[in-house]
Amino acid sequence: MRGNPATPSKACQPCRAKRRKCDLVRPECSQCRRANIPCGGYRDSFSLRLRDQTSLAARKVQKRQSDAVTSSTDGSESASGDENGQLISPVLSLSLSESPEFLSVSYFMNVYAPTSAFNYLIDVSPAFLTQKGLEHAFLAPALLFFSQNWRDSLARSLAQKHYALALRSINLALSNPDSATADRTLLSVLLLSLFEALIFQGRSDPINWNAHTQGAMELLRLRGKQQFNGPLGRSLFRHASMNIRTQCAQLGLQAPSALAVLETGQFEEPSPREHQYRLFGQVVAGIASLRCERPQLTTSEVILRIFKLEADIHQILIEFQKAMPFHTLDPTTLHKSIRSFRGRIDHYPSFGGARDMNTLRMVRLFIIRMLDETLVRRSVQPGAVPQDLFARARTLIDLTSFEMIADILSSVPYILDIYDQPNFSARSLIYCLSGVAILRFTPLDAREYAVERLTFVGERYGFPQAIDSAKMVLQGKDLEKWIYLAVLS
Repeated sequence: MRGNPATPSKACQPCRAKRRKCDLVRPECSQCRRANIPCGGYRDSFSLRLRDQTSLAARKVQKRQSDAVTSSTDGSESASGDENGQLISPVLSLSLSESPEFLSVSYFMNVYAPTSAFNYLIDVSPAFLTQKGLEHAFLAPALLFFSQNWRDSLARSLAQKHYALALRSINLALSNPDSATADRTLLSVLLLSLFEALIFQGRSDPINWNAHTQGAMELLRLRGKQQFNGPLGRSLFRHASMNIRTQCAQLGLQAPSALAVLETGQFEEPSPREHQYRLFGQVVAGIASLRCERPQLTTSEVILRIFKLEADIHQILIEFQKAMPFHTLDPTTLHKSIRSFRGRIDHYPSFGGARDMNTLRMVRLFIIRMLDETLVRRSVQPGAVPQDLFARARTLIDLTSFEMIADILSSVPYILDIYDQPNFSARSLIYCLSGVAILRFTPLDAREYAVERLTFVGERYGFPQAIDSAKMVLQGKDLEKWIYLAVLS
């Protein structure tokens, strides 16, 4: 095939073997479909490209080091001013052996960051991310994420080492008023929150994650209005405030009023994406407020508040689906067997789109669950709710719940079988499948499919949280407080 011989071919195996042009259509290319032969899908070329890029970068570094040695021989100082002549941070130094740090950073920035809450990092300069005081916090989750997706024990041990070093750096930064309010300090706290979400196991409360999130709130207060002066500061505020509001919604606590005070007037002309983000944040804050205030409200007041939250999240879903439309595939046209729910397989424009839509669906299901619980309590309190309001609520539960459940489960084949990096994307299903499986109104076949896929994700891709969640469902237990970390990581 034509092209750069140093770039691994993305074509399917039959097209590579016959050296023909492959159109890369998923889940199988048009060439194989016309020839009526098994396509086999596409190989994951990311690791191959990463190796090429790493070696190329290493050669460039070696050349710069060689040039520096030559310059030093001529009597000039090295570019770093370091007595050992190193030109880059020792933590991120490269060699032809491909350091775990460099591989992890590349994997994190190319694979994880673009489709996560850290997507703003792709616009941040590498020099900023590797500056003293931030590099350890950046490397800790990057190495841990890499170790989980590639079963690399060395990367995991290095991640824990950098986490400990990052804690020291943050404590040092907090002792100085100027560094305490710097962007790098808040970003460090958010990165360590990610580390805690990724590494957390067991069924206890995520104490360390909660502590980092509470620390982020204090930093937002300290940073004041000036944190909105630059794009990075605004992104950090959005990220931290969403973590805080999600924590409050999960724990039934009132979201800090300081968040609303700080952001008032700071996003006068938001982009459509920012507008959706703000609306979503308001819905999550509304859930937190309702859960906190519910004991003081009448049943009718609770139901009306839930109706408003449900209408808001429904509108966000409609707008998001217009921007990221998905369609249902015909399973009979696929050459490989894909395990699906009731034969439905939905295809998405991107993994990020599928994950974001599932997050919105899960929030909508969470709201519907609140409504269902309210009606269950009403059943032992005759006359607590007017009959017409009760009927309207019951209809909303019956119609909306299965629509959301079916949409989530129909995205599973895309995430596990069609998207070309399932070892990365599978993690996003833990929260969704767990949430679907535990709902009282989930049909039996949907619950069984969710539990089976949870177990598969845990065993195939090494996510103990997935196995724990499946066991919780089978044991009839409600979701533990830590499970929401899956959606935040």
